[in-house]
Amino acid sequence: MIKQLSILIPVYNQICINKVMKLKELCDDARDIGLEYEILVADDGSQNEAINEANSAINQMAHCKHIIKNKNEGSAATRNFLAEQSKYEWLLFIDCDVDIPDTEFITKYIYASQDNHVVNGGISIGRNIGKHNLRYLYEKHEAPAHTPEQRNRHPYQSFRSANFMIKKSIFMTIKFNECMRRYEDVYLGKVLKQYNYKILHIDNPVVMNDFENNNEYMEKIEYDLRTLYEFRNELNGYSRILELCKKIHQISPLCFLVRAWHCLAGKLERSLLTKVYPNTNILKLYRIGYLTSIYK
Repeated sequence: MIKQLSILIPVYNQICINKVMKLKELCDDARDIGLEYEILVADDGSQNEAINEANSAINQMAHCKHIIKNKNEGSAATRNFLAEQSKYEWLLFIDCDVDIPDTEFITKYIYASQDNHVVNGGISIGRNIGKHNLRYLYEKHEAPAHTPEQRNRHPYQSFRSANFMIKKSIFMTIKFNECMRRYEDVYLGKVLKQYNYKILHIDNPVVMNDFENNNEYMEKIEYDLRTLYEFRNELNGYSRILELCKKIHQISPLCFLVRAWHCLAGKLERSLLTKVYPNTNILKLYRIGYLTSIYK
């Protein structure tokens, strides 16, 4: 059972004071079993003064600190920065755009640390916003593949950074790859396997209730796919769509057909995905076509 915990939250243009208050309440409750804690929030160069002013109230809470970085460097660099500023044995990283649902969220992590180097709590999908939001539909469709049982079957490939705890001594030797603005957590999972650090996936999710609109999500998907291709060597074996497109690329007639289809139908697929009733099957086709088209 751990006794010391640093909770680290990277933030960009988002008010997170309620989340910090909830985490502080749970940590204060855990002091009865001997927990020492701190909550560090680092703003990654937000230019919104109203948001920074609201978050500055965190500094008035015991054991909590809000730090404003002058330059936007990305989530990987901000997480590394937070780890450097922390003082306790275990680090709990939590994304800023998720909610904490469980009153036992902290104690579940405390008791799950035994004999493990990394503990991953996972993500669940919160409020139902219907059939109009592509991000919501995609996350709901993928959820059955991300249960704790499923994640523990492939613990390193299933590692994500939205909600995980790791020993500080381990994290400081590997850290996030700051060259990667996306997929840095996937790559860290690969590094954890290379060092043979043990990951345990547990049922202790944060909740996703914030879903961008369809246009924003499609732009994000396209950026992610370009990033995936840029770091294809680093992420080799850790992305199903990357492995699929690599195989397609190796079969010339198939590659030609997929690229031709994307050239002819890609704009229509994208248009349908940003409309009122998007479809996850069309999204799969679009992603495969988009990545195959840029694969050289």
